[in-house]
This record gives sequence, C-alpha cells and structure tokens, in this order.
Amino acid sequence: MKDYLEKTERYLRERLIPFWAERAAEPAYGGFQTNYDRNGRRTEVTEKTLLCQARCLFTISHAVRLGYDWEGWEEATGRGIEFLLGHFRDEEYGGYYWTTEEDGKAKDEAKVVYGHAFLIYGFSEHALLTGERRSAEEAAGIFELLQEKAADSVNGGYHEHFARDFSPASVREGTGHKSLDVHMHLMEAFTTLYELTGEETHRRALEEVTELIFGKMTDGKTGVGISMFRPDWTPISNVELATVWGSDRFNREGKPPDITSYGHNIELAWLYLHSLGVLGKEAREGEARVKPIFEHTHRHGVDWEHGGLFVEGRREGEATERNKEFWQQAEALAGFGDAYLLTGEEKYLEAFRNVHDFVFGKMISPEQGEWYPLLGREGNIIWDYMGHNWKTCYHTVRAMCEATARLRRITGTR
Repeated sequence: MKDYLEKTERYLRERLIPFWAERAAEPAYGGFQTNYDRNGRRTEVTEKTLLCQARCLFTISHAVRLGYDWEGWEEATGRGIEFLLGHFRDEEYGGYYWTTEEDGKAKDEAKVVYGHAFLIYGFSEHALLTGERRSAEEAAGIFELLQEKAADSVNGGYHEHFARDFSPASVREGTGHKSLDVHMHLMEAFTTLYELTGEETHRRALEEVTELIFGKMTDGKTGVGISMFRPDWTPISNVELATVWGSDRFNREGKPPDITSYGHNIELAWLYLHSLGVLGKEAREGEARVKPIFEHTHRHGVDWEHGGLFVEGRREGEATERNKEFWQQAEALAGFGDAYLLTGEEKYLEAFRNVHDFVFGKMISPEQGEWYPLLGREGNIIWDYMGHNWKTCYHTVRAMCEATARLRRITGTR
C-alpha cells in the first residue's frame, strides 16, 4: 500500500493539480472555465455554470488547505469569488443564477438548491483556508437563505428548484420532487459550514438532514439509496430533469425507483463518516448505517473481471449499467478506504486496489493527466473530453486527496 500511496500522491502533485492550475482560472473575465477537449484545449462552449464555479472554489481551497501546492491559488480563488458575487449573485431576489455567459451576463436565472449547496461548501472551505470573513459570511448567508426559501416545513427536507424570484418551479412531470443527490450534498455542505462556525444552528441542520437521509432516502432492507421522491417522500422514477447538472443517461421512461447508484451510495457512506468526525463522534457510531452500503457496493458494484465500479444497478439485483464513469471511481476510492479502516476486512482493501488499478490503468489520460469521463466495461473510451459544463476538478482532485489521506492512515505514514 506504500507503493499506492507514493503513486497517488506523486500523480496528484505532478500531473492532476498542474493540469487544472494551468486551466481553471479564466483570464479574460474572471471566474473559472472548465470546458476542455481530450487534448486539454478550450472547446467552443464558453458558458459558466454555478456548479463548476462553486466546485472549483472548493477544490482549490481544499487542496491548498491539505498542504498541496496550487500555483496562483490566491488570485484564482479571489477572482472566482469576485465573479460569483459580481455576476451570479442576484441582488434583487437573493440567491445565485444557474448559468451565465462567459462574460457574466445571466443566461439561466433559475435558483437551484444543488448549486447553492456547493456554494456553502466552497465558501466555507475557502474561509477555513484563509480566515476570510467575507467567505464565511457568504456561506452562512446562503445557509439562511435556504432555510427561508427552500426548507419544507410540512414534510421535511428541501425543495430543490425555483424560478428567479424563488417561486416553485417544476422541472419534472409537472410535479415537485426531492432527491438523494441534493440532500447528500446539503449534508456535505452543512458539515463544512459547521466545521467553520461551530454554531448550534448549523449542527442541528446537519443532524436533521442526516437523519432524514437515513430515515427516508435509504432502503430499509438493503441500506442503500433511493434516488428520487415526491415532496411527501413517495419514491418515484428517476427521470432526466429539464435543469441538468451532469451527464446521466436516461431513456424515455426514466429509471425505476429500485435502481440505485453505486457511486452515490459509497459517497454517502464516506461523507457521513466524515460528518461524524466533524461532529466530534466516533466512526463506530455510524457503522450500522454504512456497513450495508459498503457490502452492497462491494458485492454488486465492483467489476471483479475488468476492474472499476459499475454505474448503477437494482437494489436487490445486479448491475444494470456496466460502463465506468469517472466520478463513481473517484468516490469508491475514498469509500473503500474508509470501509477497510472501519472494519479491517481485507476485501475492502482488495476493492480499493481494484478501482485504483482501473483508474490509473484506463481512466487517466496519459497525455493530459485528467480523467476521461466515461469508459466502457473493458476500459474503451466512450467520452473523451477532459472537462465540460459539469465536469471539473472537483471529483478527481478531491478523490486523490482523500485516497492519499486514507493510504497514509493504512500505512501509518505521515
């Protein structure tokens, strides 16, 4: 495992961070640009998405806070924040727009809770790194905005999509919905906000959304996630939304409620364990919740023939999409590392090695050092760009940071 540690950290420092340090900061207008082809060159797409602006702010701040060099990070994060405040923030109705043109002109004025969760995450991480009061205040202010505008006082949780003025917006089948994806990232954001502030209000919100996830949004029999719900928590089919933030693949009928995401499941597990640590609790307190997730992902999600983690499958059955997407591999590295550290079971170390070998053997572009977004089961390239509107440095850089941290604990290296 010391060889895995050396390989991971060397790649992170010498290939992955330099790729994004050279490209993420947008020199003409400020903010961040994330659209790059397989050769690392800018594509014709120039719009800027709230999600990628917030994720870049988080990722750069997180890497630097962990002690990694990121050339020009102070200017990059500073200009990124100025672009967010100057162009994405809606001074009339509050909140932040969903997308802008490259120069900052508003393009989609919708207010999407998913993006605001990552703003809390990014501003909180930047404040933890720099001590900057403005970032801390902005993170706390966005939190308060969500409590006022998005919290569901009847059924619990958060409504997710709004028009510019925060009137409810339907983006699927004429009804509102709630998703595990958004609520998991709210948990992630509230964890970092509480780490920053130590305020009881933020602790209570973190504990509430966590209990809601494990009480309403995971399956009682298998312990793994259910993707989408009506506002009253009735599970529904997972369909492609009019407002997108990724590259999921849907047919007309969508995905039935019993389809579960291996990547979201194992991401939920390690994020939850991290939140326990921030709350001052032992990982053992969460063992009963995460062990079924680790077991299910190990049994059904890992491709023991060709390597890597499948995209998704049935809660009580086998994988239904056997391609290999970049972000599921990223989350599996942190998750299986935690599974081994928590349980001591060798099978989780084997799963870590499996995914790590697949990533380094197939998923990382040898020329660019960033990851291909989507491969076939055997590692053939399906999508080949290095970044786009929704793919940035967030999953890949964070995964290498988290994998390195776990490998240090496994090997007793500091």
